[in-house]
Amino acid sequence: MLQTEQAATQVRIAPARSGWATVMALFLFMALNFADKAVVGLLAVPLMRDMHLSASQFGLVGSAFFALFAISAIGFGLVADRLNTTWLIAGLALVWVVAQVPMIWPTSLATLLVCRIVLGAGEGPALPLAMHVTYECFDDRQRSLPTIVVQLGATAGLILAGPTLTWISEHWHSRAAFLALSLSGVVWIGLWLLIRLVADGGEQSGEGKAARLRVPATRASDCLRLMRNRTVRCVLLQSFISYGVVAFGITWMPAYFRLGLGYSAATAGWLFALQVAGQIPVGLAASTLSHMLMKRRASTRLARGVLVSVCCVAGGLLLAGVMAPLAPLAKVLLTGLACALATQVFTFGPQLVAEVVPQENRAAMLSWVHALATLAGLIAPLALGHVVGAMAGARGFEIGFGVTGVLLVASGAAGFAWLRPERAGR
Repeated sequence: MLQTEQAATQVRIAPARSGWATVMALFLFMALNFADKAVVGLLAVPLMRDMHLSASQFGLVGSAFFALFAISAIGFGLVADRLNTTWLIAGLALVWVVAQVPMIWPTSLATLLVCRIVLGAGEGPALPLAMHVTYECFDDRQRSLPTIVVQLGATAGLILAGPTLTWISEHWHSRAAFLALSLSGVVWIGLWLLIRLVADGGEQSGEGKAARLRVPATRASDCLRLMRNRTVRCVLLQSFISYGVVAFGITWMPAYFRLGLGYSAATAGWLFALQVAGQIPVGLAASTLSHMLMKRRASTRLARGVLVSVCCVAGGLLLAGVMAPLAPLAKVLLTGLACALATQVFTFGPQLVAEVVPQENRAAMLSWVHALATLAGLIAPLALGHVVGAMAGARGFEIGFGVTGVLLVASGAAGFAWLRPERAGR
């Protein structure tokens, strides 16, 4: 056991400068990740028009992205502790590039579905691997700031994607947006390899590889045993509901602004970007509060568990409130704040899991929890598509939002009782 801990520690410790260089690269990694996710939702109306897709068919496209998402995340999580994460992450980004290429030309629904499935398989392991690499560089009580920086990469990606990809689509063609994302992926891969192989040495001495090989491989039975941990299960519950919010938000929110609330394409793109931008102050405020509580020696149950549960309850109430007869702009504000609060699960959830599982199983468990949570992505866009197709105007969208809000409140209530990481860690 001591040998395992020493080997894991040898892999984990990184100089502060190279650690923050890695974090900034991962910030861009997550920005590209979420821009790739959002492109179909941002181009929903022109894609549905050009490809003659019904609401149900477009909902299927949104859900197809998650067909292999969970399986890929689980598979990569089991081997991530024993492989060079530099090349692993570069390989994932290359898959994203390749998956966008067929969409540059006119295509069919079948090709669109295949491209989204392949993209989902490449993006499934992205967040847990990014968190695992980040946690290799920082100790437990120093992880709040680097975690939120990496997480805010996703927010930045959506903010930039909204107006930028919409502008590209309107001035050239929707296919040009896929070309822009593909080229951006190539540029990022070069930057990542420069930082990790040149600045950090890329473990060229072979010591990092030797240390990884001394870490016992994580087995599926280990993960199943650790899934019985009540804190892990509660994080999974909150993450599942919150990922449903993310999935239908990325797929359907721009369409809701256009078809449900009556905004133009350009306005819908900017509203989506501004709505996502609201996640930045909410995320920074929550992380700062958590960091202050930790500095005052508060328990991680309070600084992480209670805090994230409050976010779930508040976000759920706001999301359900969209069903009330309000002005369109008020509904934009409500859904934006609700989504910002719900996404705090992805900041604090991985920290809670990393706290209660053994270090040698951390990458695998982060991947398992993330993978199982993203199964909500298979359900939410398709289910909402059926509801939207059955009800005209905004009503179908808002019923879906309301049901999800109630579930989010329930997951927050469960967190008050079950998120006790100190007890679970023992």
